Amino acid sequence: MNFEITETIFSYPQSLLDDWKNGYKDWIPESLFVPQDVHNQPNYHFGEYYVLKKYLELGWQGTAFYALGDWELNNDKYVQGRAAVAQFVHPIRLAIFKALRQGLTSGEPDLFLYKDDGSVLFVEVKKESDRLSKSQLVCLSQIKSILGCDVAVVYLSEEGQVYKPKTYVLDVIEFPISWIERN
Repeated sequence: MNFEITETIFSYPQSLLDDWKNGYKDWIPESLFVPQDVHNQPNYHFGEYYVLKKYLELGWQGTAFYALGDWELNNDKYVQGRAAVAQFVHPIRLAIFKALRQGLTSGEPDLFLYKDDGSVLFVEVKKESDRLSKSQLVCLSQIKSILGCDVAVVYLSEEGQVYKPKTYVLDVIEFPISWIERN
């Protein structure tokens, strides 16, 4: 089955990106987990945190550090995100996903978002000339198919920039519910 997703566009002021590169990150909501390496790398993570802030304003919670697969197991910055994934994603679905993606470390979306009502959304963030790779499209398809979670692509556009959102087609398969609910 084909599933279409059209990019959501969020516009940012260039002055905010400039401030980010100069170390000013006070606009990040206190509720968001920000590891030290975000502060140590002024040219990285702006997009993820800007989009996280926008989704917080829409009632979501989330993180840019979650790691769906069994990689970076000893990295403390992923502990909180892994716990959130385990809380909101069915354990059998997650085990199937991990088994299928064993050894793959690329393609996972930038953000894991959730609401208290159990809604889950994985978001890939793109900016300027950055485009979805084949591995990212495959991973989004696998998340939608196996985990049964919603997926999205957000394009960050500088204020005043004209950008036409792209639409992507994901190959999605439906797993029989009996595969998931066996006991």
